[in-house]
Amino acid sequence: MTQADAVLGIDLGTSAVKAGIFTLDGVQCAEGSCAIELRRLGQGHVEQDLDDFYDAFVTATRTALNTSGFDPERIGAIAVAGQMAGVGIVDADHRPLAPFDSWLDSRCGSVVGDIAEQFGDRIAATAGCAPTLSIGPKMVWWLRNEPEMCEQAASFVTAAGYVAGRAAGLSGEQAFIDPSHLHFTSVADVGTATWDHDLAAALGIPGHLLPTIIESTDIVGELTKETADDLGLAAGVPVAAGCGDTAAGALGADVTDPGQAFDVAGTAAVLGACLPSFTPDTKAGVLMTMRSALAGRWYSLAYVGDAGQVIEWACREMLGHDTADSSAFEDLARAASTVPPGSDGILVFPHFSGRIAPVAPDTRGAVIGLTPAHGSAHLARATLEAIAFEYRGYAGHADALAGEQAVHAVTGVGGGSRSHVWNQIKADVLGVPYHPVDGVESGTRGAAIIAICALGHDRPDLAASAFGRTAHPDAATRDAYDSAYERYRWWTEHLVAGYRRFAQQH
Repeated sequence: MTQADAVLGIDLGTSAVKAGIFTLDGVQCAEGSCAIELRRLGQGHVEQDLDDFYDAFVTATRTALNTSGFDPERIGAIAVAGQMAGVGIVDADHRPLAPFDSWLDSRCGSVVGDIAEQFGDRIAATAGCAPTLSIGPKMVWWLRNEPEMCEQAASFVTAAGYVAGRAAGLSGEQAFIDPSHLHFTSVADVGTATWDHDLAAALGIPGHLLPTIIESTDIVGELTKETADDLGLAAGVPVAAGCGDTAAGALGADVTDPGQAFDVAGTAAVLGACLPSFTPDTKAGVLMTMRSALAGRWYSLAYVGDAGQVIEWACREMLGHDTADSSAFEDLARAASTVPPGSDGILVFPHFSGRIAPVAPDTRGAVIGLTPAHGSAHLARATLEAIAFEYRGYAGHADALAGEQAVHAVTGVGGGSRSHVWNQIKADVLGVPYHPVDGVESGTRGAAIIAICALGHDRPDLAASAFGRTAHPDAATRDAYDSAYERYRWWTEHLVAGYRRFAQQH
């Protein structure tokens, strides 16, 4: 019999599901991916299908196996990471009762306001995250708007929890969630990884609909024969609980020590700083405090949920590309490089569908400072700078929490981190070096590390991991970016207030 010396890591993204096969020392041997449909139905309604995640997981895994010729019997465990702020709901047989409520869906915006007004301070202190467009408010929205369906439900689920649970043949009552998702639930004590049942009851969330909290490295079951046949693996392979995709990306990028930070430059733009303890941002209410997939570390983070949409918009409307593929992104970066830091006064406000941190669901996008002298290249650079300005604000709040400079260097993951132009902008705006991970998907590697640890092995040493071209901050840009950032902060306050005011009038 072939000895199991490898694991399978899965990353359920918004637009694609990725699979990676890694040996126990963290070296990638094979990869595969499969696109997945995202349905935008208008009026803030954005959904996906839980079984589409499963089908794409199967296709991505088979692609990895078939294109590499990797021996399936070498795979000793599986772990699944997935997009974090959305929620699904399953019945007693662990079958979906409704489409997956995407993290991009904003229908729960009014619920966010209600919860924040009544319990915002308590939630920020215990869950480590002010109420936002995420799991907790979404659960309340479903209970208020689909009460009859919820009466048939056994549990709410995450995307990763659903796929792993189906793969292991779990029942609805066995549904689980790992600690890295808990800050998004609003009704958890993240510091102790337990449910706050009193708060859940106050919000109208029945305790039996909350999944069991399980450590990321715990084994939840074994591959059923059906799933094993789907994947081309042997039945009985252990399935670990897994984690959220942001936690997996941080782990796969080896951002595990205080002073390190990660940037997920994907559909969402996430900046997270590693901290040694649970330190919720109760004063400013900007940062979320996420538990690491491995116990003993925390991340203070925030994200621009619309970042991917903003980049697509710029590629389409400014540069005429039909899709935001690699060539479109290269054109965007090329155009941006022709414009000086600060974009000659142009500012882009990137919250096209509501701001996540601090939460302002009525906010929309804007372009500030247009004159006849400005062109598409200015808008291209201003779009990239907007994300960097948001990051600078996040880093400032992280510094305040840590009592010192919390962000000494940034490790970049995701497709956007392949752009040196954008990496340089981030390094200049933040004033720290930016190191992009090169040649490996950090999300699938992070999931694989969880599977490795679930088997009882030590976390692999990733010190030798390859990085792309490092962007060092250029002191010559400091004054321009200090000035541009102050303008950006001023306009942010006024735009948020203006959008809120007119939303209340209508």
